[in-house]
Amino acid sequence: MRKFLLASVAVFALSSAAQAANTSTTVQLGVVNGSSTTQNGLTNDSSSTTQVGLLNGQTTLQGASSPSLNNASTVNQIGIQNSSSTGQVAFGNNGSSVTQNSFAPAALQHNAAGIAQISAFGVNSSTVSQTAH
Repeated sequence: MRKFLLASVAVFALSSAAQAANTSTTVQLGVVNGSSTTQNGLTNDSSSTTQVGLLNGQTTLQGASSPSLNNASTVNQIGIQNSSSTGQVAFGNNGSSVTQNSFAPAALQHNAAGIAQISAFGVNSSTVSQTAH
């Protein structure tokens, strides 16, 4: 009975470690905003970035140097010029969502989003929504 109990505890510890996650939340309010997030490892990576300013720039890399189990990234940008780059490498699923709203005279408005996804056994999904006012 004692061996069974110890084996059960060991299995629980292993399964708990497999569910570990990297989570990042970034909120920036300013004139010029810049954000860079890097997450690596055999975990579920999750990143959320919100930027409100005149010039916004954001980069997220998930699983680039060590593939992750699953990746999820959300970016919201409101400004005159918005730029977003997301790279995801996973054994499982990659999900990315980018929303950009640009306001100012038409000649100054600019939204740019780039997403690269590699999945070994899962699904890649991405959504980009860009609005110029």
